[in-house]
Formats: sequence, structure tokens, C-alpha cells
Amino acid sequence: MSLNINRILCFKLKGKFAHFRKFYTNSSSLSYLIPPRTVISGLIASILKIPRDDYYEEFSPDKVGISVSIPTGLLLKKQMQSMNYLHNQYFNLIAKGNGKVQHSQCKLELIMGQDGSSVEYIVYVGFHSEHDTFGLLEEKLIKYDLGYGVYLGQRQFRCHLEYIKTYTDKEFEFCEKSDFLDSVCIQGNILELELTDGADIQKEQMTAHFKKQTSGRDPVCTQQVIFEKKGKRLTGLFKNCIKINDTYISFY
Repeated sequence: MSLNINRILCFKLKGKFAHFRKFYTNSSSLSYLIPPRTVISGLIASILKIPRDDYYEEFSPDKVGISVSIPTGLLLKKQMQSMNYLHNQYFNLIAKGNGKVQHSQCKLELIMGQDGSSVEYIVYVGFHSEHDTFGLLEEKLIKYDLGYGVYLGQRQFRCHLEYIKTYTDKEFEFCEKSDFLDSVCIQGNILELELTDGADIQKEQMTAHFKKQTSGRDPVCTQQVIFEKKGKRLTGLFKNCIKINDTYISFY
């Protein structure tokens, strides 16, 4: 594994609803079941109060490792809702007083827990201790100083963050290959994948990294991401893994 890390920050995200917009969706905003890597890097930037579009290079995949897992047994579901947004010409319509419709409806796919339970994710962020922002981020997580706030995809879906632990390089080890995996995994790190009874394996195409442009941002690359919908352990043969206690994770 070429990524040079010696610290892994672990924390849990928990909220009532989530929406992680699929990059290829159009008028109906479809959602991923788990947050893409770009969502987590944006969440970290929000905690550190880094301006929008100014953090892409700092948290690129070759500098910072990110992994996500669904807590075992958690049941998540998707539900389509109609959201009533203000029309993009709202203020002009008000000024002219012409009586035109001032709202625009859009279908939005929400992520929620079964039977009213919360949406939860366990996040692992791998740094080298000499990375410019590692110490600051760790301090903010410990003090629960969340900067601009943390959200599950969109600002209306504010969430709670629970800092779990910072693992040093003496508490985890790199594994060239593993028979198990407890997190998301990119397609390129899967050598074999066993379909066990009761497993609900999902595959999604996600944006992995953005680059800043004069006006906005552009995706650098996308990748196939595999995960088990109910947080069950994946079995097979996987490369580029990290073992933390009895947990095996992979960066995406």
C-alpha cells in the first residue's frame, strides 16, 4: 500500500435522515446508501472550517485514507419524498408580483433507519502525524468543536458525531491480503468475493476525488465501491487492508 499513514482517527456519525446525491442523477435526486469518499472529506473540511473547494488536494486519496462501515445489524432503507424548494427566480417573481408559482418540487431519495431507528456510520480517517491538519482535527474531535457543523450529505440533515479513538501505528497493521473485510471496498481491491447466505452486497459507482476549477469543481475519477447493506462482514480475498484489533478495513 503506497499511502503513508501512522494514525487512524475513528468516529461515528449518527442522524435521523441522510441523502448522498448520486453524481449521475438528474431531476430526481437519487441517493447512495453510504457516504462517498468526497462527502467524508467535505465533512472533515467543515469541521476544520476550510472554505468550499479549497481542500481537495489536501485530502486527496494519496495523502489521506478514508473508510466507512455500517454498524452490524443496522437496517437502512430508502424512501422517495417530494421536496418543495423555492423557485430559482423566487425574488424576481416576488418583486414583479405576477402571481406565478414561487416553488419548485423535486423528488429526493432519503436514507433512514428501519422502524424509526437512526442512520449510523463508522468512519476511519488515516493520516500521517506530520500532515498539516491531523493534530488540529484530532483536537477538535476530542473537544467536540465541529466548526461549521457536520451533516449527512445536505445541511438540513444535521448529525451527531461521536469521537471513538485515535489508533497509532502500534495498534493497527497493514495486510497485503485478507479473507475478511468489515468496511467498504473498491472493486480493484477485491480478488475474490464469496456470496454467503443472507448477505446483501451492493455495488455503486462513486466519485472518489474532485479538483478545483475557476468556477466550481470537476470530478477527477470515479470508482466501483462494494459494501454489505446490513454491515455484515464480507468474505473472500481482499488486498490492501488494515487490521485494527479484530476489524479489517479498506480505504476507498
